[in-house]
Amino acid sequence: MTCLFNITSMIKNYFKIAWRSLAKQKAYSLINVIGLSVGLTACLIVSTVVVDELSYDKQWSKGNRIYRVLSVSNVIKGEAPQPATFSGLGPSLKRDLPETEDYCRISVIHSRLKLTADEEEINLKVLRAEPTFWNMFDVKALQGNPEKFIKGYTNIVITEKVRKQYFKDKEVIGKVIVNVPEFGDPQKYLVTGVIENLPQNSHLQADVIALNEYRAQDNRIPGINEGYTFEPQYVLLKHGTNIEAFTKKVNQWYAANYKGKVLDYLFRFQPLKDIYLRSDFPAVQEVHGNIRNVYIFAVIAALLLIIACINFVNLTISRVFTRARETGVRKVLGAGTAQIIARFLAESILFFALSFAIAVILYPILIKYVEVYLGHPLVINLFNGAFLFIAIAGVAMVSLLTGLYPAWYLSKPKPTVIFRDKLPTSGGLNLLKRSLIVGQFTISATIIIATLVVRYQVNFMSQRDLGFDKSNLVNIDFTDWGKTGEGFKNAVKQIPGVTGASITNWYPSSGSGSMSRGVKLDKKNVTLYFIQGDADLPYIMGFRLQKGRLFDRTSNADALSQDSLMGGVIDPETKRLINSQPILATAYTAKLMGLKINALAGKFEGMPVGVVSDFYSESLHNKIKPTVIQAIKDQRYGAMLIKTIPGSGKHVLEAVNKLYKSYYPARPFKYNWVSDLIDRQYRADFKLQQLFTCFSLLIIFLACIGLFGVVAFATEQRVKEIGIRKVLGASVQDIVTLISVDFIKLVLVAFLIASPITWYAMNAWLQNYAYRVSIPVWAFGLGGASIVVLALITISFKSVRAAFTNPAESLRAD
Repeated sequence: MTCLFNITSMIKNYFKIAWRSLAKQKAYSLINVIGLSVGLTACLIVSTVVVDELSYDKQWSKGNRIYRVLSVSNVIKGEAPQPATFSGLGPSLKRDLPETEDYCRISVIHSRLKLTADEEEINLKVLRAEPTFWNMFDVKALQGNPEKFIKGYTNIVITEKVRKQYFKDKEVIGKVIVNVPEFGDPQKYLVTGVIENLPQNSHLQADVIALNEYRAQDNRIPGINEGYTFEPQYVLLKHGTNIEAFTKKVNQWYAANYKGKVLDYLFRFQPLKDIYLRSDFPAVQEVHGNIRNVYIFAVIAALLLIIACINFVNLTISRVFTRARETGVRKVLGAGTAQIIARFLAESILFFALSFAIAVILYPILIKYVEVYLGHPLVINLFNGAFLFIAIAGVAMVSLLTGLYPAWYLSKPKPTVIFRDKLPTSGGLNLLKRSLIVGQFTISATIIIATLVVRYQVNFMSQRDLGFDKSNLVNIDFTDWGKTGEGFKNAVKQIPGVTGASITNWYPSSGSGSMSRGVKLDKKNVTLYFIQGDADLPYIMGFRLQKGRLFDRTSNADALSQDSLMGGVIDPETKRLINSQPILATAYTAKLMGLKINALAGKFEGMPVGVVSDFYSESLHNKIKPTVIQAIKDQRYGAMLIKTIPGSGKHVLEAVNKLYKSYYPARPFKYNWVSDLIDRQYRADFKLQQLFTCFSLLIIFLACIGLFGVVAFATEQRVKEIGIRKVLGASVQDIVTLISVDFIKLVLVAFLIASPITWYAMNAWLQNYAYRVSIPVWAFGLGGASIVVLALITISFKSVRAAFTNPAESLRAD
């Protein structure tokens, strides 16, 4: 007990002495605390984002056995997989393959619900599934018995959030809610339960769950039996199932039962835990992240912490001569090496503890702004679960490791050497100090150059000519126009400020086309995409004609009715009817497929009458696809594009809204500017650019704080030398150059090291874009100049002051 008391007392004494030392060296302490606090705060915030991203879909108890089915075209090699498959695949796998424990067809959509006959419609996110959902995903029921399916209805289960917002103090079980679909008649949903809010850190986010039982005829698979419905689908495999062996078995089973000549699809199984971060299906999966960005953020979090630690080590090493006498006195009084190391480690721990406390205070304030920026709350945070304990343990370990070398070095010299002012200037120590400065400015230069490259790529994508005119173009969302669509379009065209309108099954950012088909081309299969709209579409979009003509929109003779085919001829090769409908092709398509104007072509399902310049139907992340444009008249379903005169947008939208309500009073008027839709495709890239800019400023700030501290102590050590030089006639410029030149050399070395590292890293990053910039040389020049200028400004704060100091003061005897 006495021994324990002595140890506790000794530790307490170490920390008391460390605190006095911190209070005495105010400038040194302030620089260290600021640097460590900023570094730890930023590191904690970035780590929170990383941990939260990695937590998606980890909470389901059966999650490690749930897989999403992906369909991969076996006809068109290299085609990206689809996150959907034949509607009947799940039931068939459960029937024929014993490894399949269960299945569920799941999709998440935005839907309009009418809670009562008198209330207005509300937009909610609906998770559509079937009753097997409860066998796969564990969700806690708060009211009712949602797992018991009531036949004859679509069962709807609402979350606690919806109940509190719309049904407060009301009985909700048994209530009928009306679903108002975009197409078709309203449907009645029966409320059968209330559940806890679905996890925020899941790609299956929704306000309500709508459950339907599938009919037997829905369980069909093309090639095995009739039917061709594709849906997102999940399967639950039994314990111990090897997914590679199961995937092989499923594909063999499908091939054995397939009755066609060429096997159309192969199947893959994506683990549930990978869906959020390792999916690239933005059109069908609204909630998704990017594992590449998680890696980037993780590296940045580590770099922020490393720079903060480098600053601490450098500042401690810089004070080695000031602390030497203290060490000598302690050794004379009988302190051993271990005690002196413990003394300085206590100071290191105290610095980190104080900085961590400040970081913990700043964290909840700043994390709110981060959540607003990200657009969603972070489920995992510093005060959630074991995160805080891990953070404390991590900071404690880092503080010990960071303080160990300076403490060990300060404990080395003998008292006789110290008191004779002959403390050796270790070459190793100087090398370490210089290496640390080079290291932190290498990180700074890398981040600055990377930020410039990211900005250059994002600007390239946002400013690139898309091949059509996106300005002053309004898109009305997909809807059922019925038989009045053409009349509504003609009425819209009469509104002052409107120059044209078009009903279309495609609009920019909605995908590569309205439909696609595989075609044979030089023994290869190519996917051909069809964009379908009325004859006005090429004019509204501003497609640029290269050869031939555009559609005749005066007579509408080029448009094909959705209910009937125009006259055609028999293709002598395939012996099948080819419709002679006029079509347009892009320049890339015409070259790829050897298109001839006014010559019937089976590959195109029509007669090419014109070639338009290539345009980007999707974002620049994807390559241009072979595309054909068809004119369709009397379209019942689709979107509408409206071209307006510049400056008339507000007036036009008000008039179109009023007109829309007169034609379709039961539907909400939903629209977007096409330019906004296109910008949304690059939202993640814009955010990455902004984050890089923010992180680069933080890292530069930390590097400059560290450099300032090192320069301050280096100047103090050379104060007599500076005084002598001034007496001998040295100018202010000479003194500033004397102090600055060594540090600037280190900064230039850092730039030389950073350049190849950055070039390699950014070249790898740019490979993710189908259309990308070449890494500009000026980015390296500007990045290098930036760190040199910043270093000079930082050094000047102390060196200029030292140069102006009166030599009489600096040469005064101690």
